[in-house]
Amino acid sequence: MEFLPNPKQTEYHTGHFLPGPLTKILLVGTEPGAFLYAQMLQKELREEAGLSLDILRALRPTESGDIILGLDQKLEKDHYQLTVAEDRILLAAGGDEALCNGVQTLCQLIQLHGAVLPCLSITDWPDLKNRGYYMDCSRGRVPKLSYLKKVADLLCRFKVNQWQLYIEHTYLFRGLSEAWREDTPLTAEEIMELDVYCAARHIELVPSLSSFGHMYRILSTKTCCDLCELPDSEKIPYSYTYAGQHHTLNVSHPDALDFIKRLIDEYRPLFRTNKFNICADETFDLGKGRSKALAEEKGERQLYVEHVKALCEHLVAQGCVPMFWGDIMYRWPESCGELPKETICLNWGYAPDQPEDAIKAIAESGITQYACPGVCGWNMWMPLLDFAYRNNRIMCRHAHKYGAVGLLNTDWGDYGHVNDYRLSIPGILYGAAFSWNAEEVPFDEINEAISRLAYGDTSGKIVSGIAHFSDNEMFQWSQSVNWMEGDEARRVEILEEWKYTKERAEKANAEVKKALEEIYACTPYMSAGRKAVVQLFTVTGEGICIWNEVGAWLMDRSEEEGRKLAERLENWLEHYRREWREISKESSLAVLSSMVVRYADLLRGR
Repeated sequence: MEFLPNPKQTEYHTGHFLPGPLTKILLVGTEPGAFLYAQMLQKELREEAGLSLDILRALRPTESGDIILGLDQKLEKDHYQLTVAEDRILLAAGGDEALCNGVQTLCQLIQLHGAVLPCLSITDWPDLKNRGYYMDCSRGRVPKLSYLKKVADLLCRFKVNQWQLYIEHTYLFRGLSEAWREDTPLTAEEIMELDVYCAARHIELVPSLSSFGHMYRILSTKTCCDLCELPDSEKIPYSYTYAGQHHTLNVSHPDALDFIKRLIDEYRPLFRTNKFNICADETFDLGKGRSKALAEEKGERQLYVEHVKALCEHLVAQGCVPMFWGDIMYRWPESCGELPKETICLNWGYAPDQPEDAIKAIAESGITQYACPGVCGWNMWMPLLDFAYRNNRIMCRHAHKYGAVGLLNTDWGDYGHVNDYRLSIPGILYGAAFSWNAEEVPFDEINEAISRLAYGDTSGKIVSGIAHFSDNEMFQWSQSVNWMEGDEARRVEILEEWKYTKERAEKANAEVKKALEEIYACTPYMSAGRKAVVQLFTVTGEGICIWNEVGAWLMDRSEEEGRKLAERLENWLEHYRREWREISKESSLAVLSSMVVRYADLLRGR
């Protein structure tokens, strides 16, 4: 697997194209935005081949010697053809987005071969029109704009053309300062700047806003607590476990619907897309509190469908395409017919061998849908790459089988978002590969391609090392949170269920150290500019080992070992905070730090 995603048709020929000092990057009959793609190509040639080529526009191709980028009306809009001949390179595309995609393939060729480019012919197009990434920006981390732009560059390079940022309260909404005051929310200017940046790279930035369930920060404020399904939400102190509960909107409140519409109307104009994701997932409190009487009168199904339908109709009236998560509607797939025909169901499932039942049921309901796998990193320090690979592979298989129009690969941040965004890159690229090309690629083969193309590791082995971190987190973050925030009975239950031992911790930590050795062995094959990520893996590996030992310590409480482990934990926390601040705003780092400090105090016997 040389390219990622794999092109549909690739044929190699004898010979090579060798750019010379007079070689130009020539734009012929392209749209104005193609100048950016030419600059991407120019940058790749400079960094990977050591060549500085000029960019020109022309009315027609030259005879020979140039790299020509152009549009061809005979090609379908999403198709491109790349021809590398001994005397020139010709990239022709049916549309501007296809031209951008073709440039990414050519950039990958240059990354792998430098200035000696093998002669070949590629004809390529995507299997799924919508290939997306879903990024949690609400439950602990809020990314810096500078990092969001790097993510956009990554998505563009690997032909992901849709991106959603998950927002509960971390946008600077007017009148909701009580909800976002303890975070560092995204601003309107940041969103609009990112929208422009994405559009230039053919990435559709789609707004995603909690509008029914998962509204803890908003519904637990004094300002909005009357809108919460469960009474007294504002009186219960913050904890990860309480905030992680679902905090559903009280749809029986006369102001509830208009309140959500106002949030949508404030947020939606920041984006140029006509899509809007209202979420509406995991509304497990519905009908169990303030709306109980109404639920007994109408039924839970009717309460749910009426609210979702009203929001969808509100968006359709503005010329928008509504989206919503399908986990609740899957219980009543026949009710999909009550929603506006424009509505898209986002059908998620995260098991490595996720069954097709939900995708099939929604397909039979007649509603349009996306298949939504995950990067499998939430509640973990390191994503489970094998799970992410298998989940993306099978969900793409279901998508193709049942006519889904897109894939949305999710990256959640439960319990404070301890999982670093950068560790999700392999998982993101599994989705990119399988949504573009339905042909399935073996795990080791795709990891080798990601190693070379995403990490610049010419040995092709770094992702194999990353994958070997997987399944070695004995005392996972979710368990450590539930143990610390639980009562004594819950603590005993966790320890009895998982049976942490020193021997288990030592065995798991030995595997983590082997994984780090594999990663370190790749560093001679990485360029200087690519090696900084190794520090992130080092800090992550150390964190996994420490937390495994904390879990084992809880079983025997050795005083001397506790003191030593507390110091290691505190030193690790400082390095972890440095990595956090590289890409994320301060957001909820203080809350996460306080949880770690509570464990350090426990280890010290305080």
